[in-house]
Amino acid sequence: MGILIELLFNILLEVPIVRGIILSVIPSYFLLRWIRSKDYMEPEPPELIWKLAALGGLSVGLSFLLEMGLLYVLTRTISQDQFIFTLIKWFVVVGLAEEGCKFLMLRLCTWKDENFNCLYDGLLYSVAVSAGFAVIENIIYLIRYGNFTVLLRGITSVPAHICFAIFMGTWYSAAKKYEIAGDVRRKKTSLTLAIVVPALMHGLFDLLADLASTGAAVVFYLAVIVMFVVSWRQLKKMAESDAFLDGSPLAKILFPKFYESHPTVKSEGSEKNEAAEDARRS
Repeated sequence: MGILIELLFNILLEVPIVRGIILSVIPSYFLLRWIRSKDYMEPEPPELIWKLAALGGLSVGLSFLLEMGLLYVLTRTISQDQFIFTLIKWFVVVGLAEEGCKFLMLRLCTWKDENFNCLYDGLLYSVAVSAGFAVIENIIYLIRYGNFTVLLRGITSVPAHICFAIFMGTWYSAAKKYEIAGDVRRKKTSLTLAIVVPALMHGLFDLLADLASTGAAVVFYLAVIVMFVVSWRQLKKMAESDAFLDGSPLAKILFPKFYESHPTVKSEGSEKNEAAEDARRS
């Protein structure tokens, strides 16, 4: 039986579209798996992660419809020769639309989920959505442009989607924490930043990629390296400082003014965090 499966697998690998699909899936799969492995405090249910990835894939269709509508309006409002057209196209039509659709799936699926109880959870959920989005987007590019484009996207666009997700997840978790603390204003601000920050990152990435095709490739790749480094540091900080949402040492670092104005935000979460820290030491 094992020999037959191996033979079938080898035959399938000879089919270009199969190789392309594998190339489309591998970067997202391993990045998601690696980031999930850093969920030290209370690992999330696998079924929730895969559900989020599937919703991320579905959001590609939703974002496509939204982008087509926005682009239709834009092309009839501003001349394509103007630089403002390019800015709006990448930052709003593409960046805001795609990150907004990802956020919608993230919010609908996890905001009230009982598993969402740690800071790192929001980041992981966001990454899962973006990983699913990147897979479907890769398959679309595979059909249109072939394997080489998918291979190139595997080291640029796919990790970029994950970087956007890291910052979306950071602010998403902050919003959840503020809701628990009863701070409506900061909750709304954090939810807004959970969309705006990744949308700006996404827009800048696409704009530089567009300019790279006209000779600014060095600027694009330098920007990509900087984004990867900053995102990795943020991921590392979130993983190492993870805590229950009702009492977080990381939040005290990121939002010191919040804790000065909310001195009572401790209680149960702090006890859980102290117990978790004791367990780590032991």
